[in-house]
Amino acid sequence: MSRSRRPLLRSLLGAVLALSPLSAGAAVIAAVGDIACAPTDPNFNGGLGTAAACRMKATSDLAVAGHYDAVLPLGDVQYEDGSFANFQASYDPSWGRVKAVTRPVPGNHEYFTPNAAGYYQYFGAAAGDPAKGWYSFDLGSWHLIVLNSNCALIGGCGPGSPQEQWLRADLAANPGVCTLAAWHHPRFSSGPHGDDPMTQPLWQALQDAHADVILNGHDHIYERFAPQGPTGAADPANGLREFVVGTGGKILYSLQPTHANREAAQSTDFGLLELNLRRTGYDWRFVRVPGGTFTDAGSGLCHRSASRFHAVTPCRAVDTRNPNGPTAGPALAANINRGFPIAGLCGVPADAESVAFNLSVVTPTKSGELRAWATGTPLPIATAISYSTNQTRTNNAILPLAAGSLSVRAVQSSGTVQLVLDVVGYFQ
Repeated sequence: MSRSRRPLLRSLLGAVLALSPLSAGAAVIAAVGDIACAPTDPNFNGGLGTAAACRMKATSDLAVAGHYDAVLPLGDVQYEDGSFANFQASYDPSWGRVKAVTRPVPGNHEYFTPNAAGYYQYFGAAAGDPAKGWYSFDLGSWHLIVLNSNCALIGGCGPGSPQEQWLRADLAANPGVCTLAAWHHPRFSSGPHGDDPMTQPLWQALQDAHADVILNGHDHIYERFAPQGPTGAADPANGLREFVVGTGGKILYSLQPTHANREAAQSTDFGLLELNLRRTGYDWRFVRVPGGTFTDAGSGLCHRSASRFHAVTPCRAVDTRNPNGPTAGPALAANINRGFPIAGLCGVPADAESVAFNLSVVTPTKSGELRAWATGTPLPIATAISYSTNQTRTNNAILPLAAGSLSVRAVQSSGTVQLVLDVVGYFQ
């Protein structure tokens, strides 16, 4: 890539918007920790729980309905002591329904049984070496790493520790791919447990290898951070995005005052994190249990995506102000989906996964918001661009494609809005 195009790409990467929580991708996973109550818990209620506790059946219903390619329980999956008997009585009837695709993460409550024997007995080979608790695997085009943050029990997590050395070797053996890591104790958290510096060396190793996403549990909240470094400094270009997802069912904690780089947080709804792992990036969505109200969805690009980006001379692919045609008029009518073929235009090939645009709305007759997504996938929650009556607005966006097309919708009470899309590059 030429030096002149690198600033353009950096600008576009910084402008990735939450446009398609479930765009076409290689694999879709679910992740959540802090899940199943002990059968002796007063809120167990035959495994159904109550409104505020022991909701493992409700959250597992989401996992079953999602038909995920993999499920990552993020530790403390069985309270209070992770005994095999409790696993059989509580976790198995609920989350055990997706055991065939489960890749578990060890938490501290699992080790309340010596050596986490019940955890390793229940999950078997899927949990890795019982003496270690760390392992990795590939899913679609992604490399996924499970780490053990019970540092004092497995030889430490610091520089030179067995786990840190293994992690660096594993990362070196899997270069050039999108990478996700999961462990239980979060490096950063706005829950009552707070930040855990013990895992900073693991974060450092991941950042040195240009990994992308970190998943944690332990604090019974949901929290999403902007990309940041191992000391908590914002780092949009090289940092990792951390999710704390401790909303699996046991109970919910209260949130502490806002944390640096926090972008979203809640402690009112149980649910799971859904991640769509695409070849060049990922989409996230918080899936709540029935009765909840919290929403969070968005998209990000892998650090390695830059090598798959192909810049083009800015080229107009859609302009509804022109006469009728597949990429022209009429203006977008309110609340009506409109599809536009993009592959084959402006040098975009048929196998392009996503396209970088300058996106403009012109002369809207009512205030509203434009949503854009891969054709054939669900309407996204998030907005590509908001606008007011008669206001012209422009933004950068990276939009996924499906079968070479994208869809748009003007969400407004009535009237119309004109749309202009200028292609500046694509990911392949």
